[in-house]
Amino acid sequence: MDAEIEKLQKAVEEKQRQEMTIFDEKPKQEVAVADGKEALVENMFEQAIQHQVKNNEDLKNQVLGTAKIYTETKMQTISTQVDTEHKEAVFNNQKDACESYGFNEKTTPIWAVKFMAVGYSVMLAIWLFIGSFTFMPVIFVAKKLSVGIKNTWIAGVIALLLYLAITLVPILIGVIRH
Repeated sequence: MDAEIEKLQKAVEEKQRQEMTIFDEKPKQEVAVADGKEALVENMFEQAIQHQVKNNEDLKNQVLGTAKIYTETKMQTISTQVDTEHKEAVFNNQKDACESYGFNEKTTPIWAVKFMAVGYSVMLAIWLFIGSFTFMPVIFVAKKLSVGIKNTWIAGVIALLLYLAITLVPILIGVIRH
């Protein structure tokens, strides 16, 4: 039993000795001597750094201040990346609208992309309205005719002739009556 207690005491003393540095103010410390001079100097330097960080309030405050700046900088970087990704997603959703205005920069401000989307919608509505009376009937008839006529260009020509006949006959009748 005494041997076990002695073993435990030695283990505790060894642990305390390992936790101590040569700069700690403790009575009678043992310092493990490293094999080489460089290793000894490096070991002492590491212990000196630990001692400074542990006991020097100015250094602690300096390290904490630097850590705060570092953390804030990293957070700002992440925030900027997220903002850029958001702008790219909005741009990609309205890519046609932006390109119609000549914009191809993915980091275009969101308000500008929304403005271009509204303008694009207005122009698209006008285009659809005009197209309903001009080229859309020709395309519609050409597609329907191409089902029966296997040559698409022949169907397009017939559709164009039909369209011209349908639109020009009333105009010609109106001109002849006056």
